[in-house]
Amino acid sequence: MFKNLIYLVFFLTQIEADVGCQAVIDTKVQGCESVNVFDDKKHSLFETNVATKLSTKIIKITKELSSIKTKHLDVNITIQREATTLAPSCPPFCIQKMTINGVKTVGEVETLLFIDSLKEKKAKLLVDIRNSLAYKKETIPSSINVPYKMLTSKSPYQKEVLKLLGLHKNPQTLLIFGDSFFSPEAAKAIHQLIQLGYPKDKLLYYRGGVLSWKEAGLTLI
Repeated sequence: MFKNLIYLVFFLTQIEADVGCQAVIDTKVQGCESVNVFDDKKHSLFETNVATKLSTKIIKITKELSSIKTKHLDVNITIQREATTLAPSCPPFCIQKMTINGVKTVGEVETLLFIDSLKEKKAKLLVDIRNSLAYKKETIPSSINVPYKMLTSKSPYQKEVLKLLGLHKNPQTLLIFGDSFFSPEAAKAIHQLIQLGYPKDKLLYYRGGVLSWKEAGLTLI
């Protein structure tokens, strides 16, 4: 689903590196060419790679983290993040941390078991925190829609929503999800609920959201 960055490949079998056909030294092609089966013309692999890399937009991983430098097989590598149509920039589409202030993070299996437990009619809710348009388009079965904006102090519905969630009397267990691991709404909603006094042990965070649910091949409605 996501495009992969094209990296230079080095084979360090000698003291001087044996340069692979995608590698370039002093901006010169190292004699590696490919034939297009449709026109029998040779095309430089390097020229194709340059065009791809020039069109790539690099964005932040999180608000604080831009890249990580490491080594792979003695070659210096920079791990960075490429923009996609789903995540064109950070912020707001920053990769979210796995845990939020001690709130338990769950995956697909735990979410499925949570949905199954809803049949017992206990104080539990599966909460889609995205806007109503996204919710109506597709969502995880048995979820209710509580858009994040309804939890903010600017919302005229905040008190009513918190009352329905049982904040001050009998807080319900909420399993909250958004679009994906890089959408901020679910994380913001959990932070907001904690600030408003919602018990952490009554909150669960499905970080993967609708995107991971879909990628796992699970039913959406």
